[in-house]
Amino acid sequence: MNQEDVVKQRIKDYQQTEGVRPLTCGNNSKHEKLYPKVLEQGLVLLCPNCNYVQTYIPDLFFDDDFYEWLRGMKSLT
Repeated sequence: MNQEDVVKQRIKDYQQTEGVRPLTCGNNSKHEKLYPKVLEQGLVLLCPNCNYVQTYIPDLFFDDDFYEWLRGMKSLT
């Protein structure tokens, strides 16, 4: 798996974890959760309800220790 695929999976796992603040649309936080997708410019977060594109991916998704913590959170739910 390349780095983009790893981070994409981590974001998906994060968005499905109970008890964390989800990544939400910059236009309307009541829209559905953002989802990761690889486009021409690389990995971005997209809103499924509008044309919002977030190009900034928080650094924590590149952190192996954070992902281990997240996996622990998912096992609790």
